[in-house]
Amino acid sequence: MREAARGRAGGVLLAVLVLAAAVLVAYWPALHAGWIWDDDSYVLENPVVRVPGELWRAWVPGATPQWYPLVFLSFGAQHAVHGVDPFGYHLVNVLLHLGSALMLWRLLAALRLPGAALAAALFALHPVQVESVAWVTERKNVLSMALALGAMLAWVRWLRAGQGGGRSWWIAMALFACAMLSKTTAVAVPVAMAAVAWWQRPAGRDGRGVARAVAPFFAVGVAMGLATAWIEATHVGARGAEFERGALERLLQAAQAWWAYVGLWAWPADLMFVYPRFGGPPWAGWAALAAGLAVALGCAIAARRGARGPMVAFLAYSAGVFPALGFINLYPLRFAPIADHFLYVGSVPLAAGTAWIAVWAWGALSRRGLRPALGAVAAAAVCAPLAALTHGHCTAYLDEVSLWRVALDRNPDAWLAAHNLARILMRRSEELAVAGDGDGSEAALAEASTLVERAAALAGAIEMPVQSNLSEVRRLQRRLPEALAAIEAGIAIQPAAPGPRWQRGRLLELLGRFDEAGPEYVRAVEGSPREPIYLRELVRWQAKAGRIGEARATAARIVLLDPLDAEAVANLGALEMELGDLPSARAHLRRAVGMADPALAVTVSVRLVRALLAPPSDAAGVAEAEVLARGLVRLTEGGDPIALVLLARAQAASGDADGARRSIASADILLGKSPPEVREAVAADRAAAAGLIPGG
Repeated sequence: MREAARGRAGGVLLAVLVLAAAVLVAYWPALHAGWIWDDDSYVLENPVVRVPGELWRAWVPGATPQWYPLVFLSFGAQHAVHGVDPFGYHLVNVLLHLGSALMLWRLLAALRLPGAALAAALFALHPVQVESVAWVTERKNVLSMALALGAMLAWVRWLRAGQGGGRSWWIAMALFACAMLSKTTAVAVPVAMAAVAWWQRPAGRDGRGVARAVAPFFAVGVAMGLATAWIEATHVGARGAEFERGALERLLQAAQAWWAYVGLWAWPADLMFVYPRFGGPPWAGWAALAAGLAVALGCAIAARRGARGPMVAFLAYSAGVFPALGFINLYPLRFAPIADHFLYVGSVPLAAGTAWIAVWAWGALSRRGLRPALGAVAAAAVCAPLAALTHGHCTAYLDEVSLWRVALDRNPDAWLAAHNLARILMRRSEELAVAGDGDGSEAALAEASTLVERAAALAGAIEMPVQSNLSEVRRLQRRLPEALAAIEAGIAIQPAAPGPRWQRGRLLELLGRFDEAGPEYVRAVEGSPREPIYLRELVRWQAKAGRIGEARATAARIVLLDPLDAEAVANLGALEMELGDLPSARAHLRRAVGMADPALAVTVSVRLVRALLAPPSDAAGVAEAEVLARGLVRLTEGGDPIALVLLARAQAASGDADGARRSIASADILLGKSPPEVREAVAADRAAAAGLIPGG
């Protein structure tokens, strides 16, 4: 008996290892992928994640793109360990997905459902899961799922514990709360808990006791679900004309989405990041609703006859996809009626149901003479193609360009893909222009213009970002009046949005309307007080307008938001120097030099040398300035007149008149070959140096 038990344990271990290997092979491209859409706001540019001491703000609604604190805590922990290397983030997503598959296996085995191992394999390897696993932003899904399945396992233990099991109940509640704090699609868990209890009817647990035990889960789920709906509307942007639909329209579209997700699971041959709107005849929604009601009725009839399993699967699946059916306004639904990652929760009952049907069908065939041992071969014959599809589908998520090009290839009307690809091409155009590749820059900008025009034709009347993109393309094309008209159209769609205000201010400056630009920058900062880009632009405008005191206060806000921003610290020091606050200026510029990269360090060192030599100065400051100036001369190999003049000024201040004369002589040779703006930039420093040299 012990040997048999060891054999079974060995077989299970082997199956676990095979499944783990299959998942790693299937998701191998994802492990080598980079960052895609939304990953910047979730990780790369999120101060809550990347700024030390700011991680506690993950608990503050509105401080992160969505209020899922545990997700951002996990990102913050990883950022502290390996920074922004995407491999670690992808690896954690894959491991969480694998862990969920193994927990699903254990859960279904505990429920004595046939085909538990096959269900786990289907869940793990189905290509519809790629969007949740290969997209770092969807840490929400994979983390929430692992916690939710843990809660279900604890719940099953509580059900089986008879009159005891209080500890298991509390574990289930804690894990469920954590799942909800990762993503509120875990709201399906209480429905699954109640359905499993009704299905299994465990000894020692009456209906009233189960109802009292599950009620707190429903209360927590509903409360946090409503909170998420509020955050989606107020912070994420799930509001506007596209969400203003009547109850009947929502119901009919929900019925179509319900079946669409079943279709994605049954035939995952044409998965895409942005699905087209539902088409078909006008009665398609009614047909979908009627078919759904027929399924519900069939499950109810089966339950009355003692077969409760189908109803459990129906309820669990419906609860899993309910948040994404359109009854609740979710931001992604403005782009497409369905999305692969919205099926992640619903795929659990679909995997369990598919496996149960497969095992039942294979059992029937086995009774007709088919060898039972061939079942494993048949399962592998199903799972291997799914793994291959998953492996191939991962390549669409390698980077943003791949994501949007594949999305446009599969859905030419995906205005979101055209819009975002145009943004990437605009950045590339600017980079190529800086690199001196004029032809490449023009080609990239031309393609961006074509794409943004397509996006504007499809969604420009309701989407502010599309108008913003169109304005930016026209700015790069130097068609400034058209750029201004486009951004004003965007402002008409979303008057309170800060981005268009910032763009309008910049365009007004380019059109020579400097005074009108300032209020636009102020509105941008008011709309997004923690956005460094808007704050920097306001600092620049205030300084250019001569409002140095206001510029200093705004610059200090940037440093407060990100103390490690070397450029911001340097700008603050420069403004303090202009105001005559030399102690603060010198302190901030010293900090900036220590944090800056090599390119920025040169500029900051020049500012620091000037601050150290500005009167009143002392011997220690002059000596420090001379060391810095010599470093600049070495770094520029004696070919920068500014570095030489600053060295001359430091030498003259320290009493080294001969050295100062030699440095000025070298600088003058270079200045004779320099453009007028360079001579103008160095004139004051040269005059100060000459004034300190006896007879100079």
